[in-house]
Amino acid sequence: MRTQPLPLILLTGFLGSGKTSTLQHWLAHTDVPLKRTAVIINDFGALNVDAALLNRRQLELRSITGGCVCCQSFEDLVEQVRTLAENPDLDLVWIETSGLADPEEVLDHLSSPALQDSTIIRRMILVIDSSDFPCSWRGRAVQEEQIRYADLILLNKIDRVDETARQRVEIALRKISPSAHIISTRNGQVEPGQLSDGTANTVTAHVHSHSHANHDESRHEHHDHSHDHDDLPHSAATLFLPLTAPLERSVFQRFLGALPTSVFRAKGFLRFTDSPEQIHTFQQVRDQAEVLLLPLESEIEPTTGLVFIGPHLDEKHIRDLADTLIFTPVSN
Repeated sequence: MRTQPLPLILLTGFLGSGKTSTLQHWLAHTDVPLKRTAVIINDFGALNVDAALLNRRQLELRSITGGCVCCQSFEDLVEQVRTLAENPDLDLVWIETSGLADPEEVLDHLSSPALQDSTIIRRMILVIDSSDFPCSWRGRAVQEEQIRYADLILLNKIDRVDETARQRVEIALRKISPSAHIISTRNGQVEPGQLSDGTANTVTAHVHSHSHANHDESRHEHHDHSHDHDDLPHSAATLFLPLTAPLERSVFQRFLGALPTSVFRAKGFLRFTDSPEQIHTFQQVRDQAEVLLLPLESEIEPTTGLVFIGPHLDEKHIRDLADTLIFTPVSN
């Protein structure tokens, strides 16, 4: 039976900031036994790509898909955390929110009566893409909320900006959140203890000061949880495109080059005809794309397919491109 509240670490950040890379690095280098760790991954799309990337032997991994935990999927989040808190063998739970999550809403759900006595928030970590700040999509209001509530901010991807630009971003962050600790990093590579060794009392005081100093009381009266992402300043759409057969690499590159600018984020898993037995992971933020061989940490192979996220996606256009380029047989 658990005698102390289960510590929670919230990992937030806008789409493509590097949350999953940060958590991957922590899992690979932490001294905390994975068998005493749980991870809850929330992905806005129908396919939880991040969960597949983080799957490890002995790690308790929970996946929440099809909606953001700050609104559509909040009941699932509360139930998942409640169940984990009943396990006396767990020492720590990471919660990676979707890139569209409002931290105030998430905190509200994690303060529900079902969790108040059994859990405690140890850290609120925010990952910022220093090469895209403020974020280029209409998610700046949510990003600012994420900054206000974070007690630790990772200024990620500093290899993509010069020192002057990095300092400019840090100054902007300080104006919004003067008390948050800021660490510059690349590829989410941070000394593990700097992420998981936070003090819950410090986090509670930090969150309390922001929630009352920067927001009027009416912002906290939202217990009906009736809003959705259409009510936010960054309405979003997702599209899942299943891939059942290996692709020609050159055809896939032409497909990416033809995607509409409304695709802000794309990710997924696929196979190529030159190595059909291997699964590759695909990630794209704006015009930055990479395809890497997926190192499987478990025996479960992920579903092959692509997820597209963006404002007002033209689904028909994307599907037509796929039919023309991806699903049309290549003539010899």
